[in-house]
Amino acid sequence: MGWTAEQSKILSIIPHFTGAFSFIGSSTIIIMILRDRRKKLSKPYYRLLFAMCVFDIFASVALGLSTWPIPEGSPGVYDPKGTVGTCSAQAFFIQANIASPVYNFMLSVYFLLRVKYGMNENQIGRRAEPIMHVITVIFGLGTSFLCLGLSLFNDSTLWCWVNASPKGCDQSYANNGETDCERGDNAEIYRWAIFFGPLWACIIGCMVIMIIIFMSVRKQENKLKKYQFKPRRESESSNVDEEFERKKKEEERRRHARSREVAWQGLRFVGVFYLTWAFATVNRLLQLVNGGSYFWLMCLHTIFVPMQGFFNFLVYIYPRFKARKRAGVRSHHVGATIRRISITSQIRRWNSVEETNVESPPVLAEKSNDGGDEENGAAVAGEGSKVEDSLPVKSVSLMKGSFDGETTHMST
Repeated sequence: MGWTAEQSKILSIIPHFTGAFSFIGSSTIIIMILRDRRKKLSKPYYRLLFAMCVFDIFASVALGLSTWPIPEGSPGVYDPKGTVGTCSAQAFFIQANIASPVYNFMLSVYFLLRVKYGMNENQIGRRAEPIMHVITVIFGLGTSFLCLGLSLFNDSTLWCWVNASPKGCDQSYANNGETDCERGDNAEIYRWAIFFGPLWACIIGCMVIMIIIFMSVRKQENKLKKYQFKPRRESESSNVDEEFERKKKEEERRRHARSREVAWQGLRFVGVFYLTWAFATVNRLLQLVNGGSYFWLMCLHTIFVPMQGFFNFLVYIYPRFKARKRAGVRSHHVGATIRRISITSQIRRWNSVEETNVESPPVLAEKSNDGGDEENGAAVAGEGSKVEDSLPVKSVSLMKGSFDGETTHMST
């Protein structure tokens, strides 16, 4: 269906912004990986993510250009400024971006190999990763060159992509082998054969893999629970056996925690994958069946498809944000504890000078400065309580009187 001039303008402007967000997101991921490239590029996870971001950067630029590369004078398009050549160039990189969904699927395979099959980075890098890159890159670039050779890249309303030209011409697959299309005959078939078909194969594949991964994690949880409540045998009564059992349980808990976090990170990437392509798929289905779509659905299409790089960036930094947030909470509590102990030690020194004219060294205040983690903070807090309990009545009264407001403030 046709759009008003105002609607066409809105559909043309939106990708300029969403494409820029995606470009920034994918570029930031690449920069963060390259800043620590010796460590990160030695691991399959980061190499797969790096390659996916490279494809997404080119697609973000192409999508962000929106209607500008469409041949000038194209009907029903807002502000077209291009030629057939610029249109084909834009569509080439948009079609090549089918590599991004395939890389999403490959990341899911990576998470499956890590969680369910227990493969380490080196094993995945040697056995699976080369195949992943070869399949993805060949399919992404190969389909783009195929469409270029068949003149399938034409005006597709939102941007240039696989479409028949002129729009609305009779394609041979639906017209008993006859066509009046000047370019892009049977474009609808190619759309689903080289893009939306593989796209939804990847979506379904990711869904199946995530189910398998979480079933595996659940199985590990049940195994860990049974192991924790396993009755002790007579032969396990020695200290050596107890230490062995304790270490074994701790290692099992750490391994399960790692597997669970890997599984959740994989689910976040898959969630972004679904969010990006859901509206676009529904939109193209309506266009195939009804010959048109709804304006609100077209808007969602132009918002979410160019935004995949930005969403991937949010998923990428989430574990780091979560870790820093936890570290910030720990440092707050440790810092408050250290300040309380320092004040207590200072009060003790003042009190000792007043009563015995002998200054005692602030041992605990110095010792507390070494505390950096949660366990050290708890230990320091315990020592502070002992100091307060051992003070004379006059010292305790002074601390709870003159310094009560300051101490309470610090503890919050």
